[in-house]
Amino acid sequence: MNWQAVRVDTNSEAVEVVCDLLISVGADGVQIDETNGISVIAYYENNDQLPNILSTIKSRLKLLPKVSVDPSPATINLSDVSQSDWENNWKKYYHTQRITRHLTVVPSWETFKPQQSDEMPIIMDPQLTFGTGTHETTRLMMQALEAVVRGGESMIDVGTGSGVLAVAAKLLGVSSVLATDIDDISVKVAKENLMLNPIAADIKVVTSDLLLNVDTQPVDLIVANILADVIERLIPQTRSRLKPKGYFLVSGIYDAIAPHIEEQLRTNGYDIIQKSQMGKWHSYITQIKEK
Repeated sequence: MNWQAVRVDTNSEAVEVVCDLLISVGADGVQIDETNGISVIAYYENNDQLPNILSTIKSRLKLLPKVSVDPSPATINLSDVSQSDWENNWKKYYHTQRITRHLTVVPSWETFKPQQSDEMPIIMDPQLTFGTGTHETTRLMMQALEAVVRGGESMIDVGTGSGVLAVAAKLLGVSSVLATDIDDISVKVAKENLMLNPIAADIKVVTSDLLLNVDTQPVDLIVANILADVIERLIPQTRSRLKPKGYFLVSGIYDAIAPHIEEQLRTNGYDIIQKSQMGKWHSYITQIKEK
């Protein structure tokens, strides 16, 4: 099978929106390349559907400014990719990285060599999903988890992607984790990554549009590192699924939309306990307001 790598040059503010766009038109894999600026690379089977896919990508990129997202420079480049290159392409861009004081993301093909005794590895083979632990939003979420987890909590990870935050939570002491994703491929990859991390063996992963198909008792924590427009839809779904004084940790929010998300959080009964920023990306530790 032959593939086409479609590279869209963009910027840090629009990168997750562009990822979502490429996946929505059938990408068989996306990755972020920050070697020369920021590019999103998506993989499509090289068949008679490809011209229509490219046309759709171009038209949707042109529409993004109408929803206050500037994807510039938004240039598109194509290159042929063989099956073997496609399967191994992650190894070119993805290496062991220390993310927080305690957490280090380690590709499944590399050997973990701890620098300190309290450094803990998250073994990841991201394959087709976005969420290797190296993007600013994922880093912010891991830092937020370190700030609030005390041990023994229950948690829902909404839009789990590769499963990296679910594994991080277990390493930090969260007792039980339910992970969700709307995408069946992400669910499959997350399950495979959990198998690489023995501590995560008991995490349940389900296909769900946000929390719509989740039937569980209220939990101590809900985390979500997803697109800002999806976060707005998620916020009202979280209150009934959190315990009193429960925490909602959220990221994936860029500068332009941050004030609106803050307003939505407060409107839905949350106190913003901590705001953090990395580049143009924002994260929030929020807690249900006391009555």
